[in-house]
Amino acid sequence: MSKPIVVLISWDNEKPTQMASFAHGVAQNIANNATTFPTPPVTPQNLDIAANRVELAYANRLNGPVAKTELQTADNALDVLLHQMAAYVNTVANGNASIIQIAGFKASSNQRLPATVPATPDAPKISGNAAALHLETNKVNGAVSYCWLIFTGEPASASITADCIILPAAAVIIIPDGHLREDLHNIIPAGTKISVQVLAQNAAGKSGFSPLISFTVGG
Repeated sequence: MSKPIVVLISWDNEKPTQMASFAHGVAQNIANNATTFPTPPVTPQNLDIAANRVELAYANRLNGPVAKTELQTADNALDVLLHQMAAYVNTVANGNASIIQIAGFKASSNQRLPATVPATPDAPKISGNAAALHLETNKVNGAVSYCWLIFTGEPASASITADCIILPAAAVIIIPDGHLREDLHNIIPAGTKISVQVLAQNAAGKSGFSPLISFTVGG
């Protein structure tokens, strides 16, 4: 049995600037096809404004904790607007892939393909300090979300058995349904030694854990 064709949430794990560029394209397409999309929940002008905010925040992201928080806030706000617009386009398109594409979105496939366990991510990248600790991993094809483990103290690592995460006897912060990028604000004190690893997951199961990376949180 085929599944309905809907807007593919293709921007969710993109870099902020890529998502902003995508949003500009959607705004232009909606504006150019006002007859097809007469009552969007977000005006093209407001979508452009939100995308501009992300681009400005990204350019200023290295200007301290406040600037980093603004980037995260702007990124989340644009993501919400794109989801609202996608829901509207789904209603207008009613399963028509061409209408979805006219709006500037990608259309999903109507074929059900069996999910496969995603590959193991590369070693994560860690930066920032106690005020804003930044974690990032590479995009894994087929992954729906990422599970992050942040151990405090001496290095430790977890293992996977039958889709279960087995934790060692160590203090740990778990982000079970995470993204490519995660920010921890004022959670881990300065001077704390941490070890971080991540796995990719989808309906078929969980990948193995990435290599463990250690990092000392700065002040």
